Amino acid sequence: MRQFALILAWVFACGSVAAAAVDPGALREAGDWRLSAVGGRIACTLTFTTQAGVGGYEVKAPLACRRAFPALKDVAAWAVDDKGGIVLSDAKAAMIVTFPAQGASPYEAKAPDGHTWRLEPLKPLAEPPAPTPPTPVPPPVAPPVPAAPATPPA
Repeated sequence: MRQFALILAWVFACGSVAAAAVDPGALREAGDWRLSAVGGRIACTLTFTTQAGVGGYEVKAPLACRRAFPALKDVAAWAVDDKGGIVLSDAKAAMIVTFPAQGASPYEAKAPDGHTWRLEPLKPLAEPPAPTPPTPVPPPVAPPVPAAPATPPA
């Protein structure tokens, strides 16, 4: 029974460590992405999840995508590197391909097979919410000052 309690405590501890590693800035990239070969007709959809995993967040790649892009046969995770690029890696956190940061989408990178791949979001990336401006406060209005009685000229 004690072994079960220790294993259960270890599982909860690992789960909380993974949850603590979530980078809110990276979550902006989560969602469906179109991966295509530049100059080719092959394309597929990758789903960048918000589920923490080894090497970043879990990525879902359908079997057809893994077959069309053999270098992705072991893809398991995605992450945003310190320069803002998107990194795809395997279950051991070994990098498969890095898409360098761009001023705007789409991202492009040389794949392990020498071809150029393009990665672009299927929907526009979510913009961080703009700060709410403070509600303007009207300046205080002074009470009316009674007019002084007119004095006749002397």
